[in-house]
Amino acid sequence: MKPCQSVTVLAPAKLNLSLDVVGLLPNGYHDLDMVMQAITLCERVNLRRSQGLTLQLSGSRVPANDKNTAIKAALAFFHYTGLLAGVDITIYKSVPVRAGMAGGSADAAAVLVGMNALYGAELSMSELCALGAQVGADVPFALMGGTCRVRGVGDLLKPLPPCPACWFVIVMPDYGVSTPEAFAAYDRVGSPVHPDCEAQE
Repeated sequence: MKPCQSVTVLAPAKLNLSLDVVGLLPNGYHDLDMVMQAITLCERVNLRRSQGLTLQLSGSRVPANDKNTAIKAALAFFHYTGLLAGVDITIYKSVPVRAGMAGGSADAAAVLVGMNALYGAELSMSELCALGAQVGADVPFALMGGTCRVRGVGDLLKPLPPCPACWFVIVMPDYGVSTPEAFAAYDRVGSPVHPDCEAQE
C-alpha cells in the first residue's frame, strides 16, 4: 500500500437489530449477545499528514480533546506502529450523539483505516480490530461493517449474510442516553424478555 498525503474515509453508523444482556463478566462488564447492522447514515473523516495531532469536529458540540475516540485511535495507531509522525483529523458529524448508533466508534474505526492508508502501514484487519478494541467496544464492528453477530464486550464477531434491503425509521428525542446510563438502568430493573439472536442468524 503506497503512502499518501491525505485521505477521506466514510464512517457508517450502526443499529442494534437485537441486544441481549447475557450476564456479567468477571471484570464487571456486561456479557452481550447482539446482531448489529451498519447503515448508510455516515460521517466523513478527513485525515492529512502533519507534524502534530489535531482534531476538528464540524456540526457537533462533542469536545475535540484527548478523550475523543478519534484521538485515542490515532494514539493507539502510532504506539502500535512506532511511527513518529502526526495527523490532522477533521470529522463532519451527522450521526446523533448518545443514541446508541456508535458515531464515535465509527469515527475511531475510520481514523484507523485512514491512517493505515495514509502511512502505508499495511496492518491487517485483525490488527486493526485489536487496536480498535483498545479504544471502544463497538470499534471492531465499525471496522468490520455489514451485518454481524457480536458477543462478549464487542470483541467476538461473526459476519452474517447481508440484511435484505430495507428502510429504518430513526426517531431521536431531544435528549440522549449514554451507554453507561443505559446499562446502569438495566442493572436496576433487569428484563424478563430476551431477544432470540440465534434465530436472526
